[in-house]
Amino acid sequence: MKLLPLAALISTALLATSAANAADWPESFSKCAAQGGTCDVGAAKRQVSFGIKNKWVLKSLSGKVACTAATFGNDPYPGVDKKCAVGPLDGGTTPPTTPPTTPPTTPPAGTDPLTQAAPATGWASYSSGTRGGAAATQKDVFLVSSASQLQGVLKNTGGKPTQVKIYGTIDMAADGPFKNPADQGVRSLISLPSNTTLIGVGADAGIVNGRIMIKGVDNVIVRNLTIANPCDIAPVWDPKDTSTGNWNSRYDGLNVDQATHVWIDHNTFTDAPRTDDQFPKENGKLKQCHDGSLDIKNGADYVTVSNNVFKLHEKNTLVGSSDGTTSDDGHLTVTFHGNLYQDITGRSPRVRFGKVHVYNNYYQGDRDAKLYPHHYSIGVGYKAKIVSQHNAFDIIGAKECGDVVEASGSSGKTGAIVDSGSLLNGAALGLGGESCKFSTAVGWTLPYTPVVLDASNVRESVLRNAGAGKLSVR
Repeated sequence: MKLLPLAALISTALLATSAANAADWPESFSKCAAQGGTCDVGAAKRQVSFGIKNKWVLKSLSGKVACTAATFGNDPYPGVDKKCAVGPLDGGTTPPTTPPTTPPTTPPAGTDPLTQAAPATGWASYSSGTRGGAAATQKDVFLVSSASQLQGVLKNTGGKPTQVKIYGTIDMAADGPFKNPADQGVRSLISLPSNTTLIGVGADAGIVNGRIMIKGVDNVIVRNLTIANPCDIAPVWDPKDTSTGNWNSRYDGLNVDQATHVWIDHNTFTDAPRTDDQFPKENGKLKQCHDGSLDIKNGADYVTVSNNVFKLHEKNTLVGSSDGTTSDDGHLTVTFHGNLYQDITGRSPRVRFGKVHVYNNYYQGDRDAKLYPHHYSIGVGYKAKIVSQHNAFDIIGAKECGDVVEASGSSGKTGAIVDSGSLLNGAALGLGGESCKFSTAVGWTLPYTPVVLDASNVRESVLRNAGAGKLSVR
């Protein structure tokens, strides 16, 4: 997917023309009522907008509709009189979007990306399974295109099944740059309730200057979004972090914390357009403003991370936050499969405690790259219990298994990993060899039956399927 220039990314993406030519409803819609009036939509469902000046929320409705914030569940422009407009007959579909730059992935017969359950090839399908907002009634299906619309919807779901469709790129700092760390902490936060599906419409749906938090909830799906990893405006220097000190930042692109039944699928996570080389050196190191792309911690369970692209990033994914969080032991059941890790320095993933299944992922990098040089891919941390199957590593400069699988922790706090069929630069990975000796006592077996490709076919499959813009969402 083509990345937008920074100037475009720091503007709010809306469903109409620029502010200079502000519209009060989407293109091809017709005004049907002023705020407080009644919009006669007719017997067939149509998209109806409520808003003004390039800010509106949409719902698929029929009959006589009150043009009020209560009807739409959100006030996109508080304090200003708004209008309602009705779209063409569409059977509940959204306004047309820019065609994807790559052909959509065809879902299994009879499935719709909005209602599809996490497939039975990962931990998210275990126990009660993961359906997100699949059971949402029509009044709980929302199309949003601005930070205010998104936050308004999420604050009012009450945990009932909800589908939130993102149209265009939502900038969480659209109302102005973050003033200080506290302001960034509040305005950047996108907190997803239980029983929610957050999904992008089209190839250009995404989030910038935001961080998605799935905390203490159950049954959440995030799909088809390009997520620009947030940049902390005030990273903190810690002279005791490593022997030479380090910059630490607060925010991840997406964080799964104490949550259960979570499916993260067909998204793209990237530092672009604000890559690390754009920042100055202080204390002898780049002033690193990014933290993780995706972290999973604090007893989270039944999580599947599938068909995503992770690129241009240093510290990618932690499973388990620290060696001291012993309550994580027996939890952190996570599957990673079909993901592309491209120009990622490390943590793909780094695991503590978790029962983690890593299969059919494709890793591409260069150990001597000027920007985001590859250090390692899979980190085997304290009490990690990793089952690895048929992953493919194409890493320039990597000569042996120890270059891609690392013991991430002290010698006294080790983990376990087993591997079958993985390839490093076209040859057998060699886990268990002289450079790559680990315990194989993972202590668990897969509770589901994955469909595992031979590692020689993984590159082609992942490059074809992974990332945002590959799902056809209406």
